[in-house]
Amino acid sequence: MFDIWILVQQREGSIEAPTFGLTAEARRLVSELGGKGIVTAVALGSVSLEELASLGSYGVKRVLNINTDQINRCQGEYFSQALFNAVKKESPACLLGAQTPESDDLFPRLAGLLQTSLVTRAMDFHMDSGKKARAVRPLANGYLFEEVEFEWKDMPLVSFLPSVLFDTEPDSNKDAEVIKLVPDISTDALKTKITKIIEAAPEDLDLEEADIIVAAGRGAGKGEEFNIIRQMAKAVGGTIGATRPIIDWGTLPYEKQIGQTGKYVAPRLIINCGISGANEYTAGIEKSHQVIAIDKNPRARIFRFADLGVVGDLHEILPQVISRIEELKK
Repeated sequence: MFDIWILVQQREGSIEAPTFGLTAEARRLVSELGGKGIVTAVALGSVSLEELASLGSYGVKRVLNINTDQINRCQGEYFSQALFNAVKKESPACLLGAQTPESDDLFPRLAGLLQTSLVTRAMDFHMDSGKKARAVRPLANGYLFEEVEFEWKDMPLVSFLPSVLFDTEPDSNKDAEVIKLVPDISTDALKTKITKIIEAAPEDLDLEEADIIVAAGRGAGKGEEFNIIRQMAKAVGGTIGATRPIIDWGTLPYEKQIGQTGKYVAPRLIINCGISGANEYTAGIEKSHQVIAIDKNPRARIFRFADLGVVGDLHEILPQVISRIEELKK
């Protein structure tokens, strides 16, 4: 029987949306392996028993909650060793996770300890009972894709792009069995320790964590013209996102791209500036709570998705908005 593990993504004790997408991927793998398997979730740190048990309604058979009073935040060295011990004891078929800063730290450490395969930024992943595995990953800012094949003698680790992990609905009222595991690891033996937590400035937050996003499209312009977007983000305490042309121009790095080949976002407010609203982009903002759009073209597709649409030149409108916000702050 195959045991497919998923890593629970949680923040401040709440399970986050990518976890549910991982349950769907794990159940698909069980089906592809002939249906003879189970899904096990692994949660690191403190999460309520009730919340962990609720994963049963998403097809999770059991949850391994690795927790300790010694460390209350994700610590890559500690939890990779704890996971290594659990894997050696349980021998799962694979471990799936969402690509996050935490998994970026944890998975390479664990793969190194296990001397096993690691696939990052996966968009698709398959494995068969003949010990063959296949994954698809984006290259060149999403312009190209590569397919990699390998044998999975030992447990492979796969981190999926969060944008490909879609919401899934619970299909039963079952509770998962929750098993508490307390690692037998001394913190004195660790080579690294957390000395200080530095909160990121709003404009530097990861798009998927942001409450407010100021998104820029081709209409925002290049060079100094783009500074108005930075000023707007600073005024509202938001993170900057962008469409593909802005990334292609080199104005922002790829991790700031929103859309089908970038990130799917769900902020409380998104202000779209100079964005026409191509389907590839709007697919990435569908879960946004409030949408504002500013564009010169009154027929721009982005207005179909906006709660508030403003027709005009963003370089004339935004300075007035910023000025008014600054006045209200005084």
